[in-house]
Amino acid sequence: MGSAESGNGPDEINWHDGVLVDLRFSGFEANEPEFTLVVDLYPNDDSSAVRRRYHCVGTGVTRFIMSGDIARLLKNRASGNIDLLRMEFTADTEILVACLFGGTLEVEARSFRLMESTT
Repeated sequence: MGSAESGNGPDEINWHDGVLVDLRFSGFEANEPEFTLVVDLYPNDDSSAVRRRYHCVGTGVTRFIMSGDIARLLKNRASGNIDLLRMEFTADTEILVACLFGGTLEVEARSFRLMESTT
């Protein structure tokens, strides 16, 4: 997979050995739930490169499921606590599935976009 440019889908970059930094839900007061996943990922398939910070934003969230063991996620963050990410698609939504070394995250939303952080 190539490097992710601003606005590409999350599946445009390899998430293996990425680091889960933060996750946030917002927009409930405006009835437009949004999910943001902050991750450090390798920009290409070269694992000797320096990881870069990305924000994966899902808008119009309809469903989410998360199960995780915090101790395992923290223990595995140095080498990368993300095993893989895959995207699934329905007629109206996209489903982000992240398999973590210490848990699983699944979020269904109208759309997702992956953007490299500018800070």
